[in-house]
Amino acid sequence: MNWIDPLGDGKSRIELIGSMGSDLDVVNDARASFEKSSQTLNEKDVKLINYLIEHEHTSPFRGVVFKFKVKAPLYVCRQWWKHVIASNHNDEQLGWNEKSFRYVAIDDSNEFFVPSVFRQQSANNKQATEGALSEEANRQARETYAAQCQASYEAYQKLLELGVGREQARGVLVPSVYTSWVWTVSLQAVLNFIGLRLGAGAQNEIASYADAILQLIQPIVPVSIAAWKTHKG
Repeated sequence: MNWIDPLGDGKSRIELIGSMGSDLDVVNDARASFEKSSQTLNEKDVKLINYLIEHEHTSPFRGVVFKFKVKAPLYVCRQWWKHVIASNHNDEQLGWNEKSFRYVAIDDSNEFFVPSVFRQQSANNKQATEGALSEEANRQARETYAAQCQASYEAYQKLLELGVGREQARGVLVPSVYTSWVWTVSLQAVLNFIGLRLGAGAQNEIASYADAILQLIQPIVPVSIAAWKTHKG
């Protein structure tokens, strides 16, 4: 399967729609300065990939490229976007093309992410959560959350009916509304993203997408992923 529903709600989605390169490309790019190349991976090549990752020689990983189609809540999208605007030219964030609510209207009240489990604020980390609410508190939280999403959608539709343009009407949509984008990115940047978003303190929802990416690319670059897990994961 080349796509996954990371949030398990039947609406979230990440799909690997294309890729270029493999572990062999990493090895051959690393040896380009010596005008040497391999036709198939051998034990020496595996050791080289491990060396590159362990010692953070990242440029050979920029020649492997992935293209993903992502559907995620808007607040997850904005967390993700930080990796693009904060990256430098060496990270190879090659492309980001996002759905625009200026052009496309939301026509389904179901296009919002409503968590099935609500977490408590962490006592030790101001930006993180930990542990689930009690069953009753979780039920009430879910009802409150869903009601706000519905109210947001109804306000949005009312504004459109009044003739308000989409670019202004979108302002009442809550951040849990789903959006989508195409992300073209190098293996180097993907590994950086996974490392940060599966790390301590990362929000569970975006961590689910990072884990899904790991599953999708592992069959393509299994040696690089194994090396990354050994030295950085």
